[in-house]
Amino acid sequence: MPDSGGRKRIGRESQPETAALRLLQTAMGDTEVALSRRLGMSHTDLTAMAHLTFTPQAMGPRQLSGRLGITPGAATELVDRLERAGHLERRRDTVDRRRVHLIPTASALDQVGEELHPLIAALDSVVVEYSEEERAAIRRYLADVLDAYQRFTASAPEPNSARPQQVVDHD
Repeated sequence: MPDSGGRKRIGRESQPETAALRLLQTAMGDTEVALSRRLGMSHTDLTAMAHLTFTPQAMGPRQLSGRLGITPGAATELVDRLERAGHLERRRDTVDRRRVHLIPTASALDQVGEELHPLIAALDSVVVEYSEEERAAIRRYLADVLDAYQRFTASAPEPNSARPQQVVDHD
């Protein structure tokens, strides 16, 4: 179904909050591109750093390649580039010395924090305008949205697995 601009919409009609969330996702993607420019790195490099920063457990190059959907060789090049730029360091696992963990450097985290500070301050100033009851509803909504995203992600096929063929009805 086309939208008011004549463009075709993806998926079914959605709730206004879901439509707003989709617009927010686009704005967040644009923000990531702007941040990568501010930091002088590629969008892929920034995405890699985000995975390394916000993943609860340290990951190595192979896990990073899976997260980014790139080959292990491309991940090694990316890690080498980020290490040379001082954005991350490789650390040997203390139990299994064959394993390597990729750890963002303090200077990289400080640089990102400095660039994001105005945005975070602006977001914080928005939320203080809401009552505690409204803020509780926002937190609950965001937690439920996060859960939906995580379930969607967890249900994705593993890389290199056969993808089911889509059947198209031409009637």
